[in-house]
Amino acid sequence: MSFRISVERRGDRPVYSLYDDGVGSSASILPSFGFNLFDLRLPVAGEVRPVIVSADTFAEAPSGPGGNGVPILFPFPNRIRDGAFGFQGRTFDLAKNNGPNAIHGFVYDRAWEVVEHRATADEAFLVGRFQLSKHAPEVCDHWPADAVLQVRYGLSGRRVTMTTTISNPTAVDLPYGFGIHPYFRLPFAPGGDLGRTKIVIPASKSWALKDFLPTGEVSPVDPRLDFREGKPIQGLKLDDVLTDLAYDGAEGVCRLVDLDKGGEFQLGFDRSFRELVVYTPPGKPDVISIEPYTQTTDAINLQAKGVSAGLRVLGHGQSDVLTLTMQTKG
Repeated sequence: MSFRISVERRGDRPVYSLYDDGVGSSASILPSFGFNLFDLRLPVAGEVRPVIVSADTFAEAPSGPGGNGVPILFPFPNRIRDGAFGFQGRTFDLAKNNGPNAIHGFVYDRAWEVVEHRATADEAFLVGRFQLSKHAPEVCDHWPADAVLQVRYGLSGRRVTMTTTISNPTAVDLPYGFGIHPYFRLPFAPGGDLGRTKIVIPASKSWALKDFLPTGEVSPVDPRLDFREGKPIQGLKLDDVLTDLAYDGAEGVCRLVDLDKGGEFQLGFDRSFRELVVYTPPGKPDVISIEPYTQTTDAINLQAKGVSAGLRVLGHGQSDVLTLTMQTKG
């Protein structure tokens, strides 16, 4: 069997790593800090390469959850204006952790529960679970309902599949948005030619933003944000919300292409995801974050104003299943 799992301690934290020894791929997850997939190594362009960016000491001393690996954003990705919203006649206040706003939800830096980990004939997988009332009870008064979030990482060959199940165990409605905030390096090799790259994003519209928050207006992408035919990473300065995504059947795909190496990384998302935030961190010219979201930024407030912003609502006992994939070609 080519699949296996290891559990090792880095500092005082357990790290779960999935392996496919047949191709040399691996995926390492830190359950104690947001169930973060912080190290993903896949074969591409003749070598097994790290395709996700995180600090060398992230596992031992995690910090900066918005800047390392694959942070999980729930029950809201990105910002909520003024850290406040109304829902079904009630008002809620959130901790303001981004200037005057709240950002990125409740789970991205918390300890998760490991439910199962196993290697089979087909894959190595790890399942984690987070329930607001159990793992972050202090936030329950700040959101309309309790929620259960279960994430399964499965590694096979050159592909990792992230399957997320969101459930409402309460008798009242659960509003939510879900997203991830992964960081990718392009070109694949340090010191590569930034101009010999191509980023392809299948989005034809963008949200107008003021102070990083959508105004409610959506318009066709201007040349700066039109990645449908591909643009090099060189010189990009982005912090934008794209929408009107194109799908090939059940899945949409973003592509990061290294033209010199003749390979590419692909981020796939199912039709549950309707927005992509694109962000280039300052001072890191070879790093880009492409963030699939089920909703736009501040959706819960926009939806209350009659804007179709993607807010999802689960009734008692209902659940949604969302699928993301990461893989290499060439």
